[in-house]
Amino acid sequence: MGTRLRGAELLSHPGLNKGTAFSRGERLALGLEALLPYQVESLEQQVQRVWAQFQELADPLQRFTFASALRQNNLTLFHRFLEEHIEAVLPIVYTPTVGAAIQRFSATYRTPSQGIYLAAPDQERLAELLAQGMVQTGLHPAELLLVTDSEGILGIGDQGIGGIHICQGKLAVYTLCAGLDPERALPVVLDVGTDRADLLADPLYPGWRQPRLRGAAYEDFIATFVAAVEQLAPHAFLHWEDFGTANARRNLESYRHRLASFNDDIQGTSGVASAAVLAAARGLGQTLAEQRIVIFGAGTAGFGIAERLARLLERGGMGPKEARRRIWLIDRQGLLRSDHYDLPPSLRAFARPLEELTSFPRDAHGAINLQTVLEQVRPSVLIGTSTVAGAFNRAAVETMAAGVERPIILPLSNPTALAEAQPADLLAWTGGRALVATGSPFEPVSVAAGLRVIGQCNNCFLFPGLGLASVAVGAREVSEEMIDAALEALALAIPATHDPQAPLMPPLTAVQAVSRAVAEAVAFAAVDQGLARLARSHHEAIERLNAATWSARYRLIEAL
Repeated sequence: MGTRLRGAELLSHPGLNKGTAFSRGERLALGLEALLPYQVESLEQQVQRVWAQFQELADPLQRFTFASALRQNNLTLFHRFLEEHIEAVLPIVYTPTVGAAIQRFSATYRTPSQGIYLAAPDQERLAELLAQGMVQTGLHPAELLLVTDSEGILGIGDQGIGGIHICQGKLAVYTLCAGLDPERALPVVLDVGTDRADLLADPLYPGWRQPRLRGAAYEDFIATFVAAVEQLAPHAFLHWEDFGTANARRNLESYRHRLASFNDDIQGTSGVASAAVLAAARGLGQTLAEQRIVIFGAGTAGFGIAERLARLLERGGMGPKEARRRIWLIDRQGLLRSDHYDLPPSLRAFARPLEELTSFPRDAHGAINLQTVLEQVRPSVLIGTSTVAGAFNRAAVETMAAGVERPIILPLSNPTALAEAQPADLLAWTGGRALVATGSPFEPVSVAAGLRVIGQCNNCFLFPGLGLASVAVGAREVSEEMIDAALEALALAIPATHDPQAPLMPPLTAVQAVSRAVAEAVAFAAVDQGLARLARSHHEAIERLNAATWSARYRLIEAL
């Protein structure tokens, strides 16, 4: 690897900086001798020092700041540190700690922040500014753009431009899990304003202090951004992240056939949750068609899961109408019903006809609530995407457990404080019979048979492999078949597929192997559908994957 950078300028480049690991020859050739301590250290020694420093910090936000500074200084060291201490560090740079860091963005912002900001007042210059950002970060063209407008961050909603942290966290996960080269990916925040009164009134908020663009103005901005990407990086993979419910699906559907597009909140969450349900059913010797599924939370994630499960039921031979009748979807208005005339067309497909609800009592507001649905439906699967903490209370869980021998319960809302239930309670209320996976990490739970490891339905088991495969084979678009292939590969890797007492997700320590399996399945699906621009066979797809996979190791740097 050659470079024209020398001295302090080289040490300030996170992709090239090796710190004390620069060899004697490199130091001499690159003007570094006086800028570094005498000792030449290995990457392993550097990781040891970083780990000791990390452990001295007790507060998660302090650890987040430490890890962010490391990433801005030395990408190779950051990613090797993350890889070697994944269970301790991933929850810091990604969920759940990243949510708290985003909420403090205005107070903690530092330049540079490894990402680019495209603001509404500069709409007419988006192509110029995107090119500027790519040049400054060494990306031209970018292979993967991870973009957010920060309206639907985790379970905490509109966070203005603080969403840059979720983009950075996700890209770290891409590299950790699947080996995406961190210098070939770009975090992008679309600053279309914010509706948070506290941010608008905060003199330290560094974003555009105006209410969010809505309607035609918002759609025009998004269209201008996509056109800029098409102009500068026509083969890029576009990862849409944490857009608001009203915009997420429209953006995906509008542009998925123009650029390879993927929305993790819709497609990633649905894929991981569906893989967990498939694995749980198979481990119990059952099929998906035998399940009665209740989803509490009909936003972007909940509706995406409902769609994905219905699609899988149809692939198994069930008609579209019958597939949707196996799924009961509940939102703020209670169970979705055909007389809810304000439902968008997409949700209306899951509305229950009134004639089947005559025995369902209404609450004081005229709604059919979660408890009533559980009593009437006796579901085998209960999924939470509501961000209503404690919604799966003892009465609800005991009602469900009375109607099925091994209930499958997935409280997926995060961060941790917003989970619909605590795993320890779910296992206690079901006598240890529940198969449980959560959205946030939880400690193992002691049951009569011993410690039960709680699987985390973390999207990191799906999107990194899918994104790497799409980049590697040059996918023209991300098809539903490619996502189906990803979740099937994940389901096969879930321990509960073979033993219902085993975890309902793989351990984080297995995430790289799982990501590779997902990447191969996705790449093959793209080839089989004729969507792979750079591979015409499975063999070529494997070669492309191997060539695209980056590892956290130092390369020899020579002066140009």
